[in-house]
Amino acid sequence: MSAPKLLDALPQLVGEGLISAEQAERIRARYATDAAQSGNRMLLVFAILGSLLVGMGIILIVAHNWDDLPHMARTVLAFAPVLLGQGLVWYALQHKAGVASWREGSAVLLACGLCACVALISQIYHISGDLEGYLFLCALLIAPLLYLPGSLIVALCYLSMITWYGWLFRLEHGNDRPWLLLLLLAAAVPFYLRQARENGMGVGFWWLSLFMALTVGMCSQFFYTDWEIEHSLGLVAMAAAFTLVPWLHHGRTLRTWPWVLVGGATMLVIFCIFSFRVVWFDDHRSDHLGLQRDLIGIVVLCLIGAATYAITLRHRKLFEAWPYPEGWWLFLICYAVSLVSPVGASILVNLSLLAMGVLNVKHGIQRGSLRRMNLGLVILSTTLLMRFFDTDMSFVLRGLVFIAIGIGFLYMNLRMVRARNKGANAS
Repeated sequence: MSAPKLLDALPQLVGEGLISAEQAERIRARYATDAAQSGNRMLLVFAILGSLLVGMGIILIVAHNWDDLPHMARTVLAFAPVLLGQGLVWYALQHKAGVASWREGSAVLLACGLCACVALISQIYHISGDLEGYLFLCALLIAPLLYLPGSLIVALCYLSMITWYGWLFRLEHGNDRPWLLLLLLAAAVPFYLRQARENGMGVGFWWLSLFMALTVGMCSQFFYTDWEIEHSLGLVAMAAAFTLVPWLHHGRTLRTWPWVLVGGATMLVIFCIFSFRVVWFDDHRSDHLGLQRDLIGIVVLCLIGAATYAITLRHRKLFEAWPYPEGWWLFLICYAVSLVSPVGASILVNLSLLAMGVLNVKHGIQRGSLRRMNLGLVILSTTLLMRFFDTDMSFVLRGLVFIAIGIGFLYMNLRMVRARNKGANAS
């Protein structure tokens, strides 16, 4: 029954004695809160869209007559969106401090105005530059908006912008490292912690966690100048640390699942890549020059993974919830074996993937989670299917494997659904 129909039926339920008046009031208050929150979210979305449309409209009107305007008029118009945005932010802080739509809308308009102003001033006065410098300057200008007024949308744009900047820096400067990227990333950390404290169970914090995990993960790789197997050690260590984030706030429920999602997916991809024998053989033919340049960065990432694992071990048992944190230690063992036998390393990686798949299936069955169980089945089936590419297997046998995998999926899902229905009927 939908919320409006349920609220309409409350008087009848009270009259029939099915529920008490106090229970009816609690139900009415519960769904009234949901309706208010839904209305606030819609208002927030339309406020952001409205701010973007207003900004785009102003730009289009000015652009139509841009060539006919003198330099001073162009300069004034370039700063006009900034002044308008600042005025709206000031009004939001003074008179609409608790209204998210005003806070987000004014901050988005000011951020767009700042980015547009930088581009227009560069065009008016023929200031040379590149996209990398433009992104860095815009990130510096909009960073204060994360704290005053404190915009979530601007924070997501900021994280995307600094990730783009780091990628361009790495692409254009070869062996140089984007050290300023660390300062830009550090500027967003207090905002993330404040959002976790104030809105840790909100949808917005889920998206902020996703963008933060992607930004931290990608930016950590921009400090490498080459790519060899030892670099993967640092990547897997960071992935393991990501999957341990829920245990870093033990005792408090926060929507930090995106960290686990990004870390777990990264680890599975790395294990799938190194399940092929040719990868280990190619690495042993490399000259390891990149390792000498990036050794400090690899060690730092490995220390982060080890420290996170040690800190969370107080609240977490081995292979609890998901096996990804222990995946780093498995990868270290595979790397040590590869120094003696690359073939043995690939075999261990495949066994590790099979173990991860089995553990995910086990956890899914224990918790009654179809998604977790199917993830384990996907890992198992993918491990088997990847062996088609490095083994001489007849098409008949491959077809039988496909059939077996399909039957396994159907059987396990039907079994899980029947167990759920049986439990529901028993209750």
